[in-house]
Amino acid sequence: MWLLLIEPYPVQGWGNTWMGAGLETIVNTARWKVGPLRYGAALRLDNVGYDSDIYFGMTTGRVPDYTMNAGIPFRVFLPIKKKVVFDISDNPQYLFYAKTNKERALNNDFSGQVHIILDRVYFQAGGRYVNARERLSPELTINARRKESTLAGLVLWQLSKGASIALQHRSSAYHFENPTDVTLDIGQNLNRKESFFNFTAYLQQASKTRFFLDGEYGAYTFSESLSRFKDSRSYVIYGGAEFLPAAEGQGLAGRIQGRINLGFKHFDVLDPQGKDYSGLVGNSSVSVGILKKTSITGIFFRDIQFSAYSSLSYYLITSYGGGLTQLLSRRSRLEYDLSFSHGTYPSVLSGGEPQQNMLIRSTSHSLRAAFQLQRDLELGLMASLGNRNANFAIPGGKRYFAGISLTYGISPGESLMLMNPISR
Repeated sequence: MWLLLIEPYPVQGWGNTWMGAGLETIVNTARWKVGPLRYGAALRLDNVGYDSDIYFGMTTGRVPDYTMNAGIPFRVFLPIKKKVVFDISDNPQYLFYAKTNKERALNNDFSGQVHIILDRVYFQAGGRYVNARERLSPELTINARRKESTLAGLVLWQLSKGASIALQHRSSAYHFENPTDVTLDIGQNLNRKESFFNFTAYLQQASKTRFFLDGEYGAYTFSESLSRFKDSRSYVIYGGAEFLPAAEGQGLAGRIQGRINLGFKHFDVLDPQGKDYSGLVGNSSVSVGILKKTSITGIFFRDIQFSAYSSLSYYLITSYGGGLTQLLSRRSRLEYDLSFSHGTYPSVLSGGEPQQNMLIRSTSHSLRAAFQLQRDLELGLMASLGNRNANFAIPGGKRYFAGISLTYGISPGESLMLMNPISR
């Protein structure tokens, strides 16, 4: 093993696909190396501070507490002659609450995949396992444990220098554990299997912009017989553009980064008494530099989410907002974000009874200052204010948080993440 680690590796090509070129950049920029191994890791302390209501209006009275999330995410690459790359990442995390002992939890998010890089064909296959106690959804802002197992694979064919196509399949199983003090049977209402097939075409004529058109078929099958009325199928056409990151050290003026992704979805509830949905969906986030040290960001999200209630099938969640980023110096920046969200339920229940005025609304303000104290050490100061209302059996209310974050090392999820060609 020692001889393997110290053996110099000859330089090989990474094929002629844009995903191969992206993987090469990610592997080569991994900060730490041991022989052929490339890896990145970080120590992260997030949300270290005071939360005025950890349940954000889900209970009749506020539940304030001091919180902290501690994690050590890492990612390891093993390239073999730059034709095959093994890729493993893990993010163990501990959630701490000073007073609410029952909410303390150990979480983990593990994934492994293999990349095969040929001249004009790129293969990727792997899996992911998540075991995390986390905030359930915009519908129910309570903590519930989610166990997710996913297998996925894709193949990308580079037809020419500027055109490529990709085919992907993803299959996931979700299992939820019920909190001890919640009367809803969340597991019964949300445990399910999902399967997706996607076909995507890409066109990249400009060096920093990649256009795409994606067709998706999805199938949703619920585990419990009492929730089978939620079984569904979805058919979606997405289109948009990806704006690739600019070179390091460039000013913000004129820089465009992010993704525009909008589509039309037909969501077919198999129960004859269920109500289908046909309409706009999307997940877009774009940042535009308006001055040398100033940029603005716009976000938009709209899609179907399954309901945790036994009598409801799904709701449509829509979120939108904007933000402003100001570089104070080479090592510090200031960010402000404002977002709005609302969720609406179908007007007809599974049993055929009309359901009126089922609505969730929320607003969020957040302010963050980040300081690069050293090369691998960043300190963040943050404050947020949120308001959430629902016109059914949920009290709603306001929530504010003030605290700090600290990151030492390279956070793999930010610096070493290979973007899936159809990730949303």
